[in-house]
Amino acid sequence: MRPAVIVSLVFITIGLVAAWQRGQGIFDIDFTGGTSVQVAFKENQGLDISSVREAVSSLPDVAVSSVTVGDVPANLRYKIDTSERSGDAVEEMLRTSFPGRLATYSMGFGEIVSTADKSSGDSQGPAGSEANEDGSDPKTSKESSPQALESLSTAVELDFPQKINQVTLQETIEQAFKQAGHEGVAFELTSPGMQTRKKPYRTWSLSTSLAPEDTRKVLEQVAGQLASTPIYLSANSIGGKVAGNTKVTAVYALLASLVMIVAYVWLRFQNVAFGLAAVVALLHDVLVTIACIALSVYVAPYLGWALVDDFKISLDVVAALLTIVGFSINDTIVIFDRMREIRGKSSAVSTEMVDRAINQTLSRTILTSGTALLAAIILYCLGGQGIHAFAFAILIGIISGTYSTIVIASPIVLWLQGSVGNPAPVKRQAIAEPT
Repeated sequence: MRPAVIVSLVFITIGLVAAWQRGQGIFDIDFTGGTSVQVAFKENQGLDISSVREAVSSLPDVAVSSVTVGDVPANLRYKIDTSERSGDAVEEMLRTSFPGRLATYSMGFGEIVSTADKSSGDSQGPAGSEANEDGSDPKTSKESSPQALESLSTAVELDFPQKINQVTLQETIEQAFKQAGHEGVAFELTSPGMQTRKKPYRTWSLSTSLAPEDTRKVLEQVAGQLASTPIYLSANSIGGKVAGNTKVTAVYALLASLVMIVAYVWLRFQNVAFGLAAVVALLHDVLVTIACIALSVYVAPYLGWALVDDFKISLDVVAALLTIVGFSINDTIVIFDRMREIRGKSSAVSTEMVDRAINQTLSRTILTSGTALLAAIILYCLGGQGIHAFAFAILIGIISGTYSTIVIASPIVLWLQGSVGNPAPVKRQAIAEPT
């Protein structure tokens, strides 16, 4: 037991020191707040992940991961997470860091028709329209009022090879109107089945009060502006308050799971020593996993062949830690059960009893852990970047859980009962003395 404990304590200490040195950088934006952006590069303009990391290294606590979608090459799409909370600042930095490389929008438009000879219809816009999540009309620009919509006399269909949302398109059109001297002109953007302004679509219908010729000039300007606007496949910002609440909830979840396991094992084996030993082993597994995550940033440049990355503690990793807790306690309880059977009615647990229990359950432990480890390796190697950190944590947790079940949990039961090296008491038979 002693060599195993020393090895574990040394490794955990090194890992916790590494975690302390990384500071807030060990946490994903789920826990620190920040911005997550997915960028797409033009074909034949892709970069390897090390080049992307170097280009965005000026962002605080930045993490870069490749995104694999269908047949799209892995070097064309990347997810960039940073603790910088200004999404506009991040997007501007990406635009200047990769000039001419990021994929941009392209727009085509059909015949521009005049609707002046048609009935203006209901002045309240399309029937049955409902408010968006942000309170605005889902199909009407913010400058358009019911009175202004009556004067919309020109209509045109806009087509995009890449989907674009109403917010981006509307801002670009408003800017083009302003530059052309038509600031404040009413216009309306609609798309079939549109529900929110943030959802992208490939087809849009534009209605405006400008004359057809003026509308054509504005649309040509819009197409030029969009051609220089990078496509961000997704852009999300997480506030500090939300991140703080998430961190507290994650800690509570881990603590609650450990407390409930202590209570369950205590009640099942009628001895608090078993419950405490199980929790010490589980804490060992959690700390070893966190230590490996903390050290990953230092060994990633040398273990890239093993798919080791700059891992961070995210919600996925917390889910992995809870999974590890549930998996590890399973084997521990199996050994504890065998110890109870061997002990019988004896009140003490001896070293011999622990050895017999471990030897009798070792084959089951190897088969169970080996099968789970094989699945974890496949998930780690082939699961993709989205669950890479989760798979890494599960992989480390299975190895650590198997180790702690055998050389940590069971010996701690002996230590807590103060019977290390002492054989179980043997019931002596009464011998009649000669008279």
